[in-house]
Amino acid sequence: MYIKYTVLLVLFLVCTISRAEEEGASTPSAPVESPSESTSESVASMRTGVLNAEQLEQVALSEAVKPSELVWLKVKYSEPEESVSVLALEQKPRMAQGQGAVLILHDKEQHADWPYLIRPLRMSLPDAGWHTLSVNLPYEDAQKFPERSMGVKVSDQIILTGQISSALQVPAVRAEQGEKPSEPSKDDASTEEAPSSGEDEVPVDAEAEKQERENVDIDLAGKNKAKNTGLSYKERALLHIKAAIDYLQGEGYQNIVIVGYRAGADLVLDHIKPNVSKIRKRGFALVMVDPMLQTEYQTGLAEFFGKNFKAPILDIVNGASLESRELGRERDIGARMAAIKNYHQVSLTAHQGGAFQQSLIRRIRFWLDKYAPGMAATKVSPQ
Repeated sequence: MYIKYTVLLVLFLVCTISRAEEEGASTPSAPVESPSESTSESVASMRTGVLNAEQLEQVALSEAVKPSELVWLKVKYSEPEESVSVLALEQKPRMAQGQGAVLILHDKEQHADWPYLIRPLRMSLPDAGWHTLSVNLPYEDAQKFPERSMGVKVSDQIILTGQISSALQVPAVRAEQGEKPSEPSKDDASTEEAPSSGEDEVPVDAEAEKQERENVDIDLAGKNKAKNTGLSYKERALLHIKAAIDYLQGEGYQNIVIVGYRAGADLVLDHIKPNVSKIRKRGFALVMVDPMLQTEYQTGLAEFFGKNFKAPILDIVNGASLESRELGRERDIGARMAAIKNYHQVSLTAHQGGAFQQSLIRRIRFWLDKYAPGMAATKVSPQ
C-alpha cells in the first residue's frame, strides 16, 4: 500500500517538473545586464563627476529649484574659449514699488541656494520690493593641477648626434634637387650594418657639431601646460560677479546692493577696488556679513575707501566669535580714520538657528529701507 502511494507521488512530481521546464522554455527570459557593462558605466559616471563637479552641481541645483528662478549667465574666462554657463537664481520683487536689486555672494565651497542665510535672504527680500540675484561662484580649487614630480622619461628624449643630423639632412637635399627616394635593394640591406668609411657622409655644419650629444627634450606634457594654466579663483569669481551686475543693469536696475557673506565680502571689495573713487552716494550699497577679508583690506580699510566715502556700508559682526569681534573692532577703527559717513557696524550672535537668521534678515531689510532706498525699476530701452 505504501509502495503504491510512493510510486504515485513520484509520478506526480516528475510531471510537475517537466511541465515547469516546458513553460520556462517557451517564456522569453528578460535581458540581464552584465557586470562588466554596469561597472564600466559606473566608472564613467565617476570620472564625469570628478572632471565636471562644478557643472554637475549647477545642473543638480537647477533641477531642485523652480524654472522661473533660473538665470544662466554667459561668462568667458579668456578670449579664445567659448562662453561658460554660470547658474544664478533670481526672485522678482513682490511689491508694486520696487526698491532696486540685491546681488548675493555666498562663501567659498557653497552655492547660490545655500540653506544657511543665502536662501532665506534671497527669498525674503522680494517681500520688501527687492529683486534678488544669487550667483554661483566657482570652486576655489577647480583649476589646480598636480605638478610634475617625476623627471622626463628617457623615451621622451632624442640624442642629436652627427649621424642623425646628417640622416635628417639627406632627404631634404634630395627633395630640393627633385630626386625621388630610392628603395633599398637586397645588396644595400646586406651591407647596411657595415661600418662607414666616412667618405660618403654628408658634411655636418659647425652648429650641428656643437649640438652633438646634446639632449633634445620633447616634453610631451608641455603641450598640456598651457591648457592647465587657467585663471585663479579670484579672477574667475570676479568674472561671475561682473556678469551678474551686467544682467541686473540690463534689467533696468540702477540701485544695486551687494551682500557678501564671509569670503564673498572680500570679493566685493576686489570688484569695486578699481572704481572706489567713482562710487556715488546713491545707487550702491555694501553689506558684509561676518566678513573674512584679506590683510590688505582688513588693516587698510581707510586707504581702500579713502576720505569721506559716501556710499552706505553695513558691517555685521559675529558676536559669538572672539576673532570676529576683534576683526570687527579693527575695521571700525579704519572706517573712523577714513571718515566714512555711512559706515554702520552691528554685532549679532550668529548661529545656525532659524531665529538668528530671521533676526539677521530683518536687520538687513530695515537697514536697506533706511540707507539704500530706491525708486521703481523700469526697463531701460536698448536705444
